[in-house]
Amino acid sequence: MCGIFGVVAKEGNVAEKLLTIGKRLAYRGYDSAGLALYNDGNIDLRKGVGTIESVTENLKLKEMVGKIGLGQLRWSTFGRPSKINAQPHFDCDGDMVGAHNGNIVSFHRTKEQLENEGHTIRSLNDGEICVHATEKHYDKTKDMIKGLMEGVKEMEGAFAFICFHKDHPDTLYAIKMGSSLVLGIGEGENYIASDLPSILPLTNKFVPLNDGEIIEVTATSYKIYNAEDGSEIHRKPRITDLSAEEAVKGSYDYFLTKEIHEQVDATEKLAFGLESDVLDEIVNKLSEANVAFLVGCGSSFNACNVGSYYLNNLAGIIAFPVIGGRFFEEYKNYQPDDKTVLLCVSQSGETKDIINTINFAKPKGYHILGMVNVPGSTVERLSEAYAYIGAGIERSVPATKTYTNQVLLFLILAARIGYKRGRITKEEYEQLKAEIHNLSALVKQTIEESIPKAKKLAKELVKTNAMSLLGYGITHGVAMEGALKIREINYISAEAMYSSEFKHGPLSIVENGYPVIYVVAPNDKYYVISHVSEVECRDGRPIVVGEHIDGLDKHVKEGDYFEIPKSSQLISPILAAIPLQLLALYMSIERGIDPDYPRNLSKTLTVD
Repeated sequence: MCGIFGVVAKEGNVAEKLLTIGKRLAYRGYDSAGLALYNDGNIDLRKGVGTIESVTENLKLKEMVGKIGLGQLRWSTFGRPSKINAQPHFDCDGDMVGAHNGNIVSFHRTKEQLENEGHTIRSLNDGEICVHATEKHYDKTKDMIKGLMEGVKEMEGAFAFICFHKDHPDTLYAIKMGSSLVLGIGEGENYIASDLPSILPLTNKFVPLNDGEIIEVTATSYKIYNAEDGSEIHRKPRITDLSAEEAVKGSYDYFLTKEIHEQVDATEKLAFGLESDVLDEIVNKLSEANVAFLVGCGSSFNACNVGSYYLNNLAGIIAFPVIGGRFFEEYKNYQPDDKTVLLCVSQSGETKDIINTINFAKPKGYHILGMVNVPGSTVERLSEAYAYIGAGIERSVPATKTYTNQVLLFLILAARIGYKRGRITKEEYEQLKAEIHNLSALVKQTIEESIPKAKKLAKELVKTNAMSLLGYGITHGVAMEGALKIREINYISAEAMYSSEFKHGPLSIVENGYPVIYVVAPNDKYYVISHVSEVECRDGRPIVVGEHIDGLDKHVKEGDYFEIPKSSQLISPILAAIPLQLLALYMSIERGIDPDYPRNLSKTLTVD
């Protein structure tokens, strides 16, 4: 999604710092970029279509001068990619400039209303509506807070908006109304941005912001106001231990390659959650539940599918994985009791479909729990209890280490709850603890052993336009995740389904050489051997990801068996995702596609 950002400093020039933040927001996905800085009575606005690097070079953004400025990376929703639709935007007379992230769903109605009142709206981009709606009420009151308070009433949608005005040349203003926004606190300068990782090169001190809040920021101070009644809200800064260095490629060609390898350290760190009291609150809340809805989108939903297996089988909690945007349609008539939990899984903690679900479910009496990666996120703040997956910053659009740590955290929670409830013995719990603490070594081994096989298979599949990925039981969610990885960075049809369902129709697609990837857990070998045979005898190309299984290898040609290290039914699915991540990566490289930034996609989805 779009990214907005601003810097106000006591001394010096903010252009370089704006570009630093902007480049760190590029992973969210965008098609145009722009900056606006105030200097000596003038607002210098430069914007264009292209990457932030190309726009910087073409429009000489580094040469812009000013102690206050803002910028935006635009991912098109209203108005095609063009210079006129790029943000930031001026108001009618060029005294104010602003940019937004999100969607103004009342765009056409509000635009017509403002134009009828005499406003000159130059673009087809809904972000410009935010500027003119604020201008309308500022011109009446000469008060920016009131301008924002009344301006948002003109619009419907979910968004965040940042602006500054010539009348107040040392102050940034912003409002959060459904899209992510964070305030960063520096030394003699302050920052506003769409997410926390983007400002880490400049500060580790931040103030989380809630929907319905207005922020007034100078170089040395900040104030937060309630957007409904204008009352001031007092909130102290927090310190994050996220590292800016995590968001640098280092010696790797792609962030995706780096983040696949970082799963070794990420799983090792998270494994200590087994003994940590940090998880006590969420463990206690979940332990009291009889029913848990696990809500996620994309990779987080796939992790929920594996997590439901853990919670049902280890913890004895009836758990249902649900797509974020589907929950309030499918379960709108469900009546929760005091033992019903909604566990919301979101890497960013800002996923709009998840926040919509929370806003729907909370008034109905669901207990809201969160599983997030980014501190201070909206999902965290809306949850009764939450847990961090501790994966660190993930820049590549495709999820890898965040997915893996989500699955691992589900296993840790299920193990602790199962032991707490007496569903697994102390001996079983200690055995599982040992397996979890050994996981990072198995992750490293899996990566090292899978790379040459993934590279070879990627070359062979480079012209393939369709394939199927099948999982059975606990590996169904893994097959879904593998299919998503292949689809999103290779632009081909990769369909995932439950292995035993393949013969109920989809088997008709199999022809000579058609690839069908089976993700196999140790206990499911007899079922899967039968399923693999169905494809083999029809001249398809079965490919297996899993531990070595005697007999199964006879149905697969040499080089088409990704053997992962021997582990257990509960650990194996975590390892099985890694060869699929690597296959997707190397297929993408073979096709000449940048795996970090696939077309049309955004890392953080903050619109409906």
